[in-house]
Amino acid sequence: MKRLLQLISLVFILIGTFLGVIYWKGDEYLIISITASLFFTIIFFFIIDMLIKNKENIRKRRLSSLSIFLWFTFLIVSFFSGILILHGLNVQFNAKSEIQKQTLYKLDLLENMTIEYTKIVNKDCSFYSNLLDDKLNEFILSGDENNKIYKELITDPYNFNRKQLAQINSNNISRKNKITKKYEKVKRKKFDKEIKDVDFKVKKFLKNNINTIKKWHILELNTSYYQLNTLLNENYKQLKNAFEKHKTNQNTEFDYKIPEESESIPLDNPLELWKLYNPNYLYGILAVFYLLLLSPYLIHGDKKRKYKGKTIDLEGGIEIK
Repeated sequence: MKRLLQLISLVFILIGTFLGVIYWKGDEYLIISITASLFFTIIFFFIIDMLIKNKENIRKRRLSSLSIFLWFTFLIVSFFSGILILHGLNVQFNAKSEIQKQTLYKLDLLENMTIEYTKIVNKDCSFYSNLLDDKLNEFILSGDENNKIYKELITDPYNFNRKQLAQINSNNISRKNKITKKYEKVKRKKFDKEIKDVDFKVKKFLKNNINTIKKWHILELNTSYYQLNTLLNENYKQLKNAFEKHKTNQNTEFDYKIPEESESIPLDNPLELWKLYNPNYLYGILAVFYLLLLSPYLIHGDKKRKYKGKTIDLEGGIEIK
């Protein structure tokens, strides 16, 4: 029975330390996670085994070097394994639902970001189209005499060539309107290129990672969660830089606010995670399993006990002295 209790606690330590490392570091550290969990499990087994074999000596000489070494090693190993186990349990039981909710929230932020970007692009393209139309009308009315308008039209952001301008006159207004629409379309394509690129990255992420978080795939969870955070920030920077590069109205800017609620849950920092999700009750669970781990030592009896001149051998027989 005592060995069964020890086996249960060793399995708990094996799984707990594995979860702690994999949630902390991600699937890139899979080999390290396996190694760490096996290391702590084997170390605990041998420490308890040594305590059992030397129980009589430890009982007689509590401050012997062997006793101090074994108990000190047990406490040190318990401390470090405990940090990993508590982190794994804290993520699994306390932070899991919030991580899944935050993932859906961040996906909504990504979608709303492209919607807001499209709105401000439409406004800038309309501004560009109206401005271009005004410039062409002014050019038609003034003719070749207005060198200022002419120079504006052959430079950024319009870049007309001389042949095109020569074809625009008061007798060909329909052509002017076609050119205006054509240039607005070209302008819009520059913005749309960024939207398509961002949408492609979001769809790729959803295809490769959304089930990881929804269905809680332990091995890929850390990597997928932080990829989403990175994607959110990178998409914002890409759209902001693109708008700054191609916009016509210099008084506008793309300033999408990413709410503070979208800040990452610190899977990669156990101590910071404990501040958000206090693992008080998990300490008790951990203590119970450490007691189960020690149960073979605590239950283990001496092979011989003495009673008033008699030595009782628990393995059989009574010796009278």
